[in-house]
Amino acid sequence: MEKTASLLKPTLHIEVAVKARQLQHVNLQQLRADVETWIRDAFVTVEVGQAVNGYEDAAFGHLVERIDLADYTGPETELFFDVAQNQLDIQAYSLKTDSAKDGRRSIAQASDEGMPQARVLSLPNVALKDEWDSLVFDDHLPARLLRYLTRMVGLMKQPGLNLAAFNWNRLCLLHGPPGSGKSTLCRALAQKLSIRLGDAFDNAMLVEINTNAMLSKYFGESGKLIGAIFERIHAMAHERGSFICVVMDECETIAGSREKSTSGSECNDGMRATNQLLTALDRLRNLPNVIVLCTSNLIGAIDQAFLDRVDIKQLIPCPSAAAIYNIFRSCLNELIRSNVVHVAALQVSASPANKRRAISRAATSGSSSSPFKAVTRSKTPVASSPEAWKMVAAPEVPTFSEMKIRFTDLPSSPGRVWALAQKCEGLSGRTLRRLPILGLAMYTWGGECSLDDAVSALEAAVEQELMTMAVKREDKQTK
Repeated sequence: MEKTASLLKPTLHIEVAVKARQLQHVNLQQLRADVETWIRDAFVTVEVGQAVNGYEDAAFGHLVERIDLADYTGPETELFFDVAQNQLDIQAYSLKTDSAKDGRRSIAQASDEGMPQARVLSLPNVALKDEWDSLVFDDHLPARLLRYLTRMVGLMKQPGLNLAAFNWNRLCLLHGPPGSGKSTLCRALAQKLSIRLGDAFDNAMLVEINTNAMLSKYFGESGKLIGAIFERIHAMAHERGSFICVVMDECETIAGSREKSTSGSECNDGMRATNQLLTALDRLRNLPNVIVLCTSNLIGAIDQAFLDRVDIKQLIPCPSAAAIYNIFRSCLNELIRSNVVHVAALQVSASPANKRRAISRAATSGSSSSPFKAVTRSKTPVASSPEAWKMVAAPEVPTFSEMKIRFTDLPSSPGRVWALAQKCEGLSGRTLRRLPILGLAMYTWGGECSLDDAVSALEAAVEQELMTMAVKREDKQTK
């Protein structure tokens, strides 16, 4: 009963990154207990997405690189969460590096042509450390998928559960237009799952299957290649304490419709490949420590039997205007952080009178260089109560909600970015992330670049992209 209750209680998920060289000196159970005690003593409320500071002087502070409040599982509530009212799920991890010098992922090769069939990566890995933070989707889509998959694995690992009674394959398909972020989301989910399931598994592996390498020029060989790679995955999954996350990008390549392949003049080697894949997936059903994540731009080309085995089918659309604003915001803030774009920071007194005056100035001036951020409330003793809540100016483009309140109708950089975001609806995430740096390269001439200059360059890059798309549409209509 206690186990079931813990699954239902609202939970704050906290990730503790341990310094790689210190991992062997850490008792992870003691570290998690100490971090939980420290957070409950130090904070009244916390915010999802914040980095938790101040642990440096604690018992294990010298071993910890950073602490992040990564996620919240439970009923939708306000932005800030009461620490006392929530269960804390503390997961300690250390990023792995599979290659000693170049940092690249290790590659398994098995085909006669020498093409890489699969990339095998230990999780969590330094090569994927920024994947999750780069994701910008509406409706907290990555967090929801992470919760679904975590629950799926947790439920299937319940002792005494008869897996044959359920038609669960732990197979997730992300489908949508090209460039919408499906592949990045799959890798990010694999990384986060390895951390979230740290208590249940001793080690985790990511296996990225190169579906194009599965198709052989020799008749009948494609099915054999698929069978061989899944045989290896099956063997890896039998290693004690292992969690395996399989990623298949463009899965329609080896899961194509058999009906279409037999009705036309195509060689039916594709049908053999699909048959072998279905057989391999059926074998994985009895292994609760394996999850398969797939992507496809052409869901209509996928075999119906494969789709019937998919547990989660999630459409990944092109970003909305709000998501586009946040994509541009993340790119511009990274340029600011790396000093490519320069923004002067404004230091603000914490006294209530000065806070009111500073906020009033920022709201009326139209300047985007001094948006304010509320610091999460802590239990740290302070000299006087007015200092308990401190406002500081952050040299960055404000969040979407902050922009809508203060900058929508002003000729400021955030207002201009929002206007651009609305014009860019329909563009892929891949294109959107290219435009800020492309604008700087094409429409600035070196030297010091201000935020206004960067936004002007972005505007020019957007206009050029939209013009190119309009020409392409006209060409198609003409033909």
